Amino acid sequence: MFDEPWFFSIFPTVFSVVFIGVLGVFIFTGIRGLKEWMHNNRQQVFSDPVMVVDKRTHVWGGHHAGTHHYGSHTSYYITFEFENGDRQEFMVAGRVYAQAAPGDTGTLTWQGTRFHDFQRVKL
Repeated sequence: MFDEPWFFSIFPTVFSVVFIGVLGVFIFTGIRGLKEWMHNNRQQVFSDPVMVVDKRTHVWGGHHAGTHHYGSHTSYYITFEFENGDRQEFMVAGRVYAQAAPGDTGTLTWQGTRFHDFQRVKL
């Protein structure tokens, strides 16, 4: 009747489809990141007076095994409000996040979606 179980005959096809799908996701993500990087590089660098209106973190990854914690990553974000009322959120370094508080005012330097610097005005 049948020389081998059915799953042995479809495994190469399923494996190929999954492999091509994963490879496609990696290529798509790389191209999207490259396009954003190139777009930011073509933008003018701005320095504008702003106020910090909000801060947030995003923790991802990580693994707990007993008392050990492995591999978590934290991204830091600050939302700035411009003088015209527009708001924009930027990913920032941990040291910038730690030194900024809602209500702080200062000068934001940015380019496209890329954060460069925030110089807080001291009272």
